[in-house]
Amino acid sequence: MNNIYLKKLPQKGFATTQSSLQQFVQRVYQMQHTSIFFCRQGEALFTIDGQKYRFTPGQLIICPMGSSILLLDITSDFSARLLGLSKHIWLAARSAISAEEMREIECCTHQGCNTELEKEFVTNLFRQVDIIEAESCIEENVEFCRQNIILTVNSLLLYIKHISKEKTIKGKERVDDGKDRLFYEFRTMLTQKFREERSVQYYADMLKVSTRHLNAVCQRTSGQNAKEIIDHYTIIELQVALVYTHKTFQELVNEFRFPDQSYLNRYFKRHTGYSLSEFRCKGVMVD
Repeated sequence: MNNIYLKKLPQKGFATTQSSLQQFVQRVYQMQHTSIFFCRQGEALFTIDGQKYRFTPGQLIICPMGSSILLLDITSDFSARLLGLSKHIWLAARSAISAEEMREIECCTHQGCNTELEKEFVTNLFRQVDIIEAESCIEENVEFCRQNIILTVNSLLLYIKHISKEKTIKGKERVDDGKDRLFYEFRTMLTQKFREERSVQYYADMLKVSTRHLNAVCQRTSGQNAKEIIDHYTIIELQVALVYTHKTFQELVNEFRFPDQSYLNRYFKRHTGYSLSEFRCKGVMVD
């Protein structure tokens, strides 16, 4: 990653670059934006939130904002393509994919480009990203380019969703550390239960650990305690529902099992600074 890449992200909402990532070997890096990585050549061994992966040519991986990456080792010829996305663009691009489906495809290596047709498809998608980024240099084209990047990323997500179902995911290795495994189990359970259960005590009981221990593991692995992770996940899904669906506030109360609209509104405003109606009206995304 370079300075130009990092500057473009907040300015335009997206950016792309090629990198050997050599500067991040043996250093923990917390993702400030959701990023899609595509391995062009070489190999890398790294962890995302404690899960270990081997990244090989043709593989794709989605690293969510807030996830912690540690590059353990890479070959001298390693090269990856990166596509970084702001929260607004990421949520728009993934709005048609459910939270459960996203759980299946985030933080997993996906072996693409197994056929010439697939290779051409992925190559053309990244070529399209390059064209869009070049067009975005003209100020009056920026919003048009943002809309096009949303469509392009959506196509890439649908492709990843397809290959994750059709092919055996290779290269994923679970770490032996019990604390890392506990965090993985907590995150997996959260994506299945966050609409019904948002208490730390519930997840601690289900995982047969104390709330203190669960919080400590979450803090060590992600930099957030369990409650912060639960609330962050819930708020993101509420933002998606408010901006990209026509669900009423009462429907959201029912879906997310809040006591009433007043409670939901206070909860949402406490975490975003906006009421439900303000957020939906302005269509803003809160980083």
